[in-house]
Amino acid sequence: MKNNKFNIVSAAVIAGAFISYTVGSGFASGNEVLQFFGSWGMPASILAIVGATLITLVSCACLYKIGSKISFDTTSDAYYYVGGKYLGKFFQLFTFVSIFGTFMIMFSGAGSVLSQFWNMPVWVGSVIMGVLSGIVVLGGLSAVEKVLGSIGIILLVYVLVFGVASLFTPNSDMSQASGIPEAVAAGAVTQANLFALPPLSFIPALANLNSPFLEGMLYAALCMVNGVPFIMALGKKTNSTSQAFSAALITTIGFYACVVFVLILILMNFDVVINPQTNIMHPFPVLAAVDKIWHSGSWTYVILIFAGIFTTTTGFLWVLSEWLFPGEVRTKKTNTFIIVMIIFGICLGSVLPFSTLINFIFPLSGLVGLMLTVCLIIRTVQLNNTAKPTEK
Repeated sequence: MKNNKFNIVSAAVIAGAFISYTVGSGFASGNEVLQFFGSWGMPASILAIVGATLITLVSCACLYKIGSKISFDTTSDAYYYVGGKYLGKFFQLFTFVSIFGTFMIMFSGAGSVLSQFWNMPVWVGSVIMGVLSGIVVLGGLSAVEKVLGSIGIILLVYVLVFGVASLFTPNSDMSQASGIPEAVAAGAVTQANLFALPPLSFIPALANLNSPFLEGMLYAALCMVNGVPFIMALGKKTNSTSQAFSAALITTIGFYACVVFVLILILMNFDVVINPQTNIMHPFPVLAAVDKIWHSGSWTYVILIFAGIFTTTTGFLWVLSEWLFPGEVRTKKTNTFIIVMIIFGICLGSVLPFSTLINFIFPLSGLVGLMLTVCLIIRTVQLNNTAKPTEK
């Protein structure tokens, strides 16, 4: 029988786990926050945050509710439950593709962060990442991931501290955000735009539908795509609809408080976000802002980001390998697969721009995430209408 004790601490633990899982190197870089939220300027960015909070609140409430009632033996069961036989299979396959695409982003990010700060060729960071992740995964040193698992939280605290610091830094002010629309129009800042991607780009009339509210919704939805089984598992700590909603509310408030502080850090220091040599935004706008505020110590953030990318990369390698070769560890097949993936990651990650990969993969993931959200709402309503839900 479940422990019926549930309080603000329980909800905070759930929220913390969600944030730890969701905050990755893309978030810490500030690139995805700038593309989906900041690129609209003020006050339009507020609309993006409103759209995002709405989807996160609804999705988490549904996932926590389902997770509190039903246990799944495999991740496939979770996707099939949400989407049925056919959509469930599609969600599962897309998740695999999404993880693979994000895996490419990690190699590109590793090269970009070293290139931005130390002017190294992009391929150097990608190769270093490939070698380190290969040693760990092929060597079976999963304990390294456990040790570095706290990197995500440290990155989060880092950007929160500097977000607050921007409020008290003399040469940081929100008026700098007034130049963002012009930068977007000039192509200096990349803006998330689902309708600019094929096949939707083949219908020109759809371009008029793009808006900060929609892109905010897409951002929240893409955060759900890869995490359905994990987020459902968090729901086991809740025992009722009201508890699931309370946990979802605290999760949403906590996560978007982090988004707001990252946004503040970028917008109040927008004068250093654009690379003067290329007239294009830096791949890691948060790093540029931190370097402005604390130039002598900004190298610490470079190390943290690289470590965060490392833990994500090795984690994705484990996931992809386990997905294709369940139960097989350090076999000839798994070792070959890991080596091929690392080589592929180095080759693509060192030539494909970090910002371009985010701009292409994340909006598509958001669209699938919105489909997933609709299915979640339907399933949750059905679950509430069922007197005795089936439990495994």
